[in-house]
Amino acid sequence: MTTLSPDTVRRIEDAAAALIAAGVPNPTNEQVRQHLGGGSLSHISPVMRAFRARQREQAAEQTTTLPAELAQLLTGQLGLLWQAAVKQAEAGALAAREQADDDIARADQERDEALAKVAALESELAVLREVVAERDRLLQEVRELRAEVLPLREQVARLTATGEHLAAQLQDTKAELKEAREDGRALQIELLALARHDGKVKK
Repeated sequence: MTTLSPDTVRRIEDAAAALIAAGVPNPTNEQVRQHLGGGSLSHISPVMRAFRARQREQAAEQTTTLPAELAQLLTGQLGLLWQAAVKQAEAGALAAREQADDDIARADQERDEALAKVAALESELAVLREVVAERDRLLQEVRELRAEVLPLREQVARLTATGEHLAAQLQDTKAELKEAREDGRALQIELLALARHDGKVKK
């Protein structure tokens, strides 16, 4: 015989109990199968044999103290109680599954939010790294420019000194040129005076 799952056994027994509660004192395997809406009689049969054996044991225990009608009524009520207990257990399991689904959904949402924050931080970090790299590149350019500027400053200082020296020489040259022009004019005056004197002497 194929081993049935506890859920399958429970469904078959629930169907039998429901039929008893509905007024069918000894439900057949076919009636149970119809109540289930289908199923294999090879699965239903062994479960119903065990179910009927328990029913007979319970009936044998109750026959000495309870009338048959009361025993049947109690059996039906027990079946209903069993169904209610099963439904309550299923409702509790469903609520637990729904709560678990809510917890999983909330955890998934929190995980997605955390991943989004991580992605944003990684993006900001990448931008900061680019900024740092650009800063380092600019600092390197500044150092290179300073290295290039230093010789130029020295050259400017030399040229400035040379310009100042040349300016001084120019001033000296201008002064000398002025003196030479004054000497030239004085010499021209003297030559003119001599020429006039010589002209008078010859007359």
